[in-house]
Amino acid sequence: MQENHIDIRKSARYYTLGKLNDNTKEVWFVIHGYAQLAKDILQKFKGIENDDIFFIAPEGLNKFYSRGFAGNPAASWMTSEDRLNEIKDYCNYLNQLFHSFELDKNSIVKVNVLGFSQGVTTASRWIESNDFSFHHFVLYAGEIAKEFQDRLPTRLANITSTIVRGKNDSLIKEDRIKTLINLYQNTPHEYIEFEGGHEVTTEMVELILSRTSY
Repeated sequence: MQENHIDIRKSARYYTLGKLNDNTKEVWFVIHGYAQLAKDILQKFKGIENDDIFFIAPEGLNKFYSRGFAGNPAASWMTSEDRLNEIKDYCNYLNQLFHSFELDKNSIVKVNVLGFSQGVTTASRWIESNDFSFHHFVLYAGEIAKEFQDRLPTRLANITSTIVRGKNDSLIKEDRIKTLINLYQNTPHEYIEFEGGHEVTTEMVELILSRTSY
């Protein structure tokens, strides 16, 4: 038996919040976690948008039902199966999305990335795989890709970062976050801990934006 691959075209869904125009000062890519949909995480940002900020929430290319053959449809960025092609595909997808808004031609707007849970791993690979100019990276309840955990690569080390964890997060234990903070110790970063679990809250989003805004 021989494994083969073929490149195909695929429709990728994303959501936006706010308007991208001449008044925009910040663009945020919001990368959801495992078993989420882009529209669900972006709900936490509603009411925060204004003329200065534009949010883009891409959705993972892989869809499934959240409870086997039932439950709400959900998305993920990758699994361990055919992982290198999965990584290549989502990086290409995010690159195309970035270019579609011509953000590489706009030197005034600051582009930020917030990843949640599996979205942190996804975002770290995307950031490191290209030469786009990113202003801030929020690692919300997640870890960077395993291949970066022994030594932080240059692009990730040079971006101002915020590491966020809920005190009652049962998926991202405190010791794993301490290891991550230690990895970031010689980089410009901040650690925020909040009362809560493995969740994105509007209150935390507001706090993060207030500390990272232009």
